[in-house]
Amino acid sequence: MSEAVSITEIFRFCPRCGNRATCLGDNPFVCDTCHFTHYFSPVAAVGAIITDPRQRVLVIRRAKDPGLGKFGLPGGFVDPGESCENALRREVLEEIGLLIDNAVLLTTCPNRYCYAGTAIPVVDLFYLCRLDEDPSISLDKNEVISWQWCQCEPQVLKQMAFTSHRQALEVYMEKMGHRVSDR
Repeated sequence: MSEAVSITEIFRFCPRCGNRATCLGDNPFVCDTCHFTHYFSPVAAVGAIITDPRQRVLVIRRAKDPGLGKFGLPGGFVDPGESCENALRREVLEEIGLLIDNAVLLTTCPNRYCYAGTAIPVVDLFYLCRLDEDPSISLDKNEVISWQWCQCEPQVLKQMAFTSHRQALEVYMEKMGHRVSDR
């Protein structure tokens, strides 16, 4: 599999006037002809660190790329006009059928989402969601292969699909007073 190309390298023509770009890879993109300017700012995504009363974390196995078969946290991209909190509730409900009614922002992490040969910058917002009882989980098999509770041990962290998810879990473990080893 070849390395993904940065989104800044994809702009070969101005999206407004259609003229060929002369400054590939620049941020911002500025058209020499019509002066159209586009900033390659990161898109927002959310992730849920869902915990049970024993401080275990719910992880999912991804059903599609990027990260097919690897662990991840329930979540996804924020839609235009949607708040991050609403995106979190929507994504968790879509992926695992769980209604989230309490979510507290824990940390943010930069990410690079590589799909279909293109890499886009992302800022991931991770929310802590504590459950008081065992949830009823209903998987969207197009998104999630399976789910499990874990203690965020090194062998789990090493199987995370995204570095940002691993980093968020490390922040959670440190906040809970647990030593994070074997990074």
